[in-house]
This record gives sequence, C-alpha cells and structure tokens, in this order.
Amino acid sequence: MTRVKAEAFPELRRVFSGYLHEDFLQDGRTPEAALRAFVADADPAERRRFQREAARFLAQTATLDVADLNHLLVELGCRWVPPSRDALVKLLSKIAI
Repeated sequence: MTRVKAEAFPELRRVFSGYLHEDFLQDGRTPEAALRAFVADADPAERRRFQREAARFLAQTATLDVADLNHLLVELGCRWVPPSRDALVKLLSKIAI
C-alpha cells in the first residue's frame, strides 16, 4: 500500500493551516464557519484547486483508519479533529465554487 503524503496536497495545507489552525475554535468558529471564511476570501481558481485536492485526498485516504487520517490532517496544518471520516467528507463537500 502506498503511503499518502501531506506534501502531495499543498492547497489543503494552505487552507487548513490558514483557516482550521489552532486558534479557529478560540475565534468562535466552527469548522464549517472556518471554511466558509476561506470560500469568502478565495477567488474561483483557489476554490477549484481546493476542491480538486480535497476530492483527490478523500479518494487516496478512503482506506485509512480515523487515527491515521487525523494524523495526516495534522501534518496538513489542520487542528480540527473530525470525529469520523463521514464528518470530514461532509465538511469538505460543502466548499462551493
């Protein structure tokens, strides 16, 4: 099995570290609100890049257990710990271009 590497997802790293960073909960944001802020700040090309990477990320991590998935999210700068893979899929699917 090929290991999924965080380096393969630079756009996710940029968004996660910029919007789902360690202070997003202190800022009173939910994960959904943090990503809505990204959508509001991003231009259409940035949103499309994020969507493409998110889809590729979900496909490549489909067989990972939750602990390994959460470890990879931390490597990408995300400080939100999804309670399940379904929660992550739901969050990432809300990004609109």
